[in-house]
Amino acid sequence: MWVLVALSLATVLFATQVRNLQIVINPNTMLPQAHPSVIGTNLAEALFGSKHVVVIGISPAGGGSALTPRILGTLQQLSQEIAVLPGVKGHTLMSVTAAKARSIEGGADEMRVDPLLDTPIDADAIARLQARLAGNPVYRGTLVAEDDSLVSLSFAIHADQGGFRKIMDGVQKVIDTHQASDIRITASGSPVFFAAVERFAQRMAILFPIALVIIGLIHLEAFRTVQGLVLPLLTAVLAVIWGLGIMGAVGVPMDAFNATTPILILAVAAGHAVQILKRYYEEYDRLTHGGATGSPQQLNDRAIVQSLSRVAPVMLTAGGVAALGFFSLVTFEIATIRTFGLFTGLGILSALFIELTFIPALRSYLPAPAVKPQAAKGPRVWDHLADRLTSLILKRRGLIVAVFMTTALLSLLGLQFLNKENSTKSYFGSGLAVYQDDEFLNRKLAGTNTLYVVFQGDQVDSLKDPRTLRLIEDTQRFIETLPDVGKTTSIVDFIKQMGQSMNEGDPRYYRVPDSRDMVSQYLLLYSMSGDPTDFDAYIDYQYRNASLIVWTRNDSSTYAAGLVEAIRGYVEERLPPGVKVQIGGSVPQSSALSETLVHGKIMNILQMMGVIFLAGALVFRSLVGGLYLVIPLAVTVLVNLGVMGATGIPLNTPNSVASAMAIGIGADYAIYILYRMREELRRLGDFDLALQETMRTAGKAVVYVATAIAGGYSVLMLSFNFYIHIWFGFLIVLSMIVSALCALVLIPALMKAFPPAFLRDHSMKKPVSGAVLPLLLVVAFGLFRPAPAQAADAEQIMARSYQATRMDSSLSQSTFTLTNASGQERVRKTFAATRLQDDGTHNRRVIRFLSPGDVRNTTTLIIEKAAQDDVWVYLPTLKKARRLASSNNSRSFVGTDLTYGDLIGHKPQDWTHRLLREETLDGVPTRVIESLPKTAEIASNSGYSKRISWVANDSFVALKSELYDPGQALQKTVLSSELKLVDPARQKYQPMLVTVSNHQTGHSTSVRMDSFEANVAVSDNYFSNGYLERQE
Repeated sequence: MWVLVALSLATVLFATQVRNLQIVINPNTMLPQAHPSVIGTNLAEALFGSKHVVVIGISPAGGGSALTPRILGTLQQLSQEIAVLPGVKGHTLMSVTAAKARSIEGGADEMRVDPLLDTPIDADAIARLQARLAGNPVYRGTLVAEDDSLVSLSFAIHADQGGFRKIMDGVQKVIDTHQASDIRITASGSPVFFAAVERFAQRMAILFPIALVIIGLIHLEAFRTVQGLVLPLLTAVLAVIWGLGIMGAVGVPMDAFNATTPILILAVAAGHAVQILKRYYEEYDRLTHGGATGSPQQLNDRAIVQSLSRVAPVMLTAGGVAALGFFSLVTFEIATIRTFGLFTGLGILSALFIELTFIPALRSYLPAPAVKPQAAKGPRVWDHLADRLTSLILKRRGLIVAVFMTTALLSLLGLQFLNKENSTKSYFGSGLAVYQDDEFLNRKLAGTNTLYVVFQGDQVDSLKDPRTLRLIEDTQRFIETLPDVGKTTSIVDFIKQMGQSMNEGDPRYYRVPDSRDMVSQYLLLYSMSGDPTDFDAYIDYQYRNASLIVWTRNDSSTYAAGLVEAIRGYVEERLPPGVKVQIGGSVPQSSALSETLVHGKIMNILQMMGVIFLAGALVFRSLVGGLYLVIPLAVTVLVNLGVMGATGIPLNTPNSVASAMAIGIGADYAIYILYRMREELRRLGDFDLALQETMRTAGKAVVYVATAIAGGYSVLMLSFNFYIHIWFGFLIVLSMIVSALCALVLIPALMKAFPPAFLRDHSMKKPVSGAVLPLLLVVAFGLFRPAPAQAADAEQIMARSYQATRMDSSLSQSTFTLTNASGQERVRKTFAATRLQDDGTHNRRVIRFLSPGDVRNTTTLIIEKAAQDDVWVYLPTLKKARRLASSNNSRSFVGTDLTYGDLIGHKPQDWTHRLLREETLDGVPTRVIESLPKTAEIASNSGYSKRISWVANDSFVALKSELYDPGQALQKTVLSSELKLVDPARQKYQPMLVTVSNHQTGHSTSVRMDSFEANVAVSDNYFSNGYLERQE
């Protein structure tokens, strides 16, 4: 009784852990991390944030142009709502409504950097959009279809152990809220397909009970008793709970490729349970009809002991060999296959433990069979078939061997056509929406699949070298000649656009500049109107790494391998000194997976066969015994791969597991036959009689086990339009049929032709069993809520705050440290002079860059005006000044996270202020005030929908500000510290350190005042053309 109680408690414990299981796809577990293409992909993600990219298209349902207020308004709303979703890298979102989608244009004396799409979205804004698209062709094919019939937004997601479905369900929910009869919204990209794989994999919740029913019916046919139906299934279900409980306890999620583990454990456990139960019926029948004395219960107990003593060694051997075969998968380079092998092996060991303890213990409490079970009666149809099969083996063994050899040779022929393909799209039927949406977007756009060619320099600013930039440009033109490539983009496209705009729009200047300094000054010039993260997708912060983005319409791994080879062959022979190249992206990753699978699968098959050979040699104490286990497995694997080649079933990640299963499980059949043949040969002494008895006993067991596994896995073929399940189900059924035929026909024929000596050896080495202890983790969470504050005069406080840092004039030197999300820094030192104009409100401001050297003496003059500021930039390389224009104060100030509005100050009369609370910040009493723009124009001009300021009670300086984007999401936090009283008479303060953190991009800016003088004599000469053009 204690055995049943202990097993029940253990099962309850494991069952509590099953709830922790999730079906997710962690891309890092699916890929060979040491492969060059995966290294390149990880590098591209680390530097540029791009790895798993989603593409969403919006088009009129009835056709026509998508450049309408209705479609563009929907695009804007989608962009704002999706950018703030968990798992979405909002700073990577790109569309014609995105802030970083900018038009670069020029005139006689200026370079204009404006948003592609102005607000409000009306006919005039659309007309300007069309003109800007014509002048900035880089956006055609990616953001807008060539015929204007579709607009798109793309963004990267951060998929880790939480998988893709959770993120994409959130995205889809937003899409669904905007679907309408006049709008078609479609989505694609690798995250969409991976999320669909996770979603379809959950069909196992339906397929598992069907498999349970099928296996139960097979057992009912085998035993014709209720106990024969219930006991194996009950044991199998317990084994499944144990196996899944172990996975849940250690926090390992299931993915689409190991989600079939429950059915596998169920089928194997039920099959082995049949063995021990069948042997019990045989022993009970022998005792009751062989003259044994005792009560039915005593005979029952003796039958349990005798059946266990005879079956336990072979069951431990067969189960141990199968577990070893699956454990050998832990050497596979792909983590998801390692996980499958490890936990399947643990599940099989759990099943063995339960079968050798639970069934005997439970059987001892059940009443003894009153009548001889049908499964033990004979002769039945199988007995006649077994006799005929025995006769065929004894008379035609040569023909049998020849047939199997011919089958193996034909399989080798089919192997030549094996398709090594890892296209995620191929997992789905062409009638599914996920497939059709991808086809639609690939027709309309440059593609939904990405490849990244990352150029790496050996020092800071390497990628400003015109030679390297021209190589990137030449590589783009080469790649665009390759099949299924829709478009390429790189930093070069924007630099050439800047050059043209700086030369009055002359097409002759749409080229890479001739000097490194000119490239630097173009980029600096752009940063004065653009956002510091505008080019994060193309070049890193230190200009050491640049990404050439390739959009393709094909995700085939075979296509990817050819594409990568062609690109690498073109680039590597042209690389300048100090520059190397890495290639990655969703397309090369699939190629890397295929290459690894082919090599890894060959090594894995040889490895598993080697493990089984050694195990067989040790168990039977004969090398020939090991060989007898390996030969039928080799035939099974050849047939499996040959049929895949002949039918076009691809060798991909999920299908690669099938051959491993065929080896791990197929060895069981050979072991059962060899063990029983050895036992009967020792008892009867005649090979022919021993073979006949073996076929009637162990042969039946092999059929029961094989049909249980094949029947259980056959339900996967009911998973319509999801080929992962269909292929897997077909291949496992095929493997079980071939494995069973090899064990029932080929092995006996070989034994008859070449009688092995080990069958007559009376000694046999016992296998060992293992135990596993699960690890349990507990996580605690807390919640904090701030308390409400008191009311005060917010309007007056913000008016005083606006004036607290405004001086009549100033001279200063500053160090700007700009840091991107990867921790890379740009450091710039500047000199600045300011002086209030006669109106006492607007400033004149000149900023000269002192370092780094390639931008030294680049000088900016800002004349603040009530309407639109004048901004002039002097470029030393051109030796002339150019006017820089933009539409509003939301543009970046010299490439920092501060906008011109932040620098100048937001006029308090333009905002409605409300005191939220009083709060102490770093020991300083402050009032926390919420400010909302009074009009939509003010909101648009500032770029903020809300500001929250922590204003010091004594100095009235805003020590902290939270700035919210138009979508009401927190965008930036500004901290002002190290306050210096620079004008005691007027109580004017200057923060000597200002830090700005952009929460959406991960970018930050630190401004350190190295020196600051207020209310000093500042000459008008500082604000003249003479000072702009002066070299220092």
